[in-house]
Amino acid sequence: MSIFSRIKSFVRRGQEEQVAGYSIPELKSVFAEPLSRLPRSLTDYPQVVSLDDIGISAYYSAFLIGNEDVHKFSALVESNFRFKTEKLFNDLPVKRYSDIREYNHLIYFRSDGEFNATTMRMVTNSAEFLNIIQLEKLAVPPPWIAFEGYNPLWWGGNMQGAQGYYNDSYFSPFFTDLSGAEREIYYARYNAPNEWIKSLELMYDIE
Repeated sequence: MSIFSRIKSFVRRGQEEQVAGYSIPELKSVFAEPLSRLPRSLTDYPQVVSLDDIGISAYYSAFLIGNEDVHKFSALVESNFRFKTEKLFNDLPVKRYSDIREYNHLIYFRSDGEFNATTMRMVTNSAEFLNIIQLEKLAVPPPWIAFEGYNPLWWGGNMQGAQGYYNDSYFSPFFTDLSGAEREIYYARYNAPNEWIKSLELMYDIE
């Protein structure tokens, strides 16, 4: 089950559940304006799920980025929002931002280490910011980094466990959205071994 399926299931268990460190009542008070529909272009990666059906006028997204891209993400946040407040959730700082009009809001926190990368989890009602993040194409670290020492010949098929979760929720949506030129840049950036290139292009049926 992907993180987005789990989000839809657990938020129905009760008001005590939290999304990105905020309870459902808290999120309802922050995101009080009617939610704008996302344009069709925002259906790829990072994946986005609407929380509107549980009364929260916002979208949830979780995505992996390389540790070197954390500053780039923070700069995008700072250029589009103003910092409002911060609180701790599982000993991690959860930051809340709003735009100048106090209409669009962003709540997010980061956690490091999972898949040798940084996981960003955010809730926002700003379709514009979601579009900015998608256009930026912040790279998901590849499987030879996420799973050091993993045999590329084993990559593919109906993967389970950590590999299946990583692939379904993060890597596959990102990688399959890259153009041929973007894939070449990606391979170069992460020094892709030839064995991994062959395995990925076979799995994802890339010519």
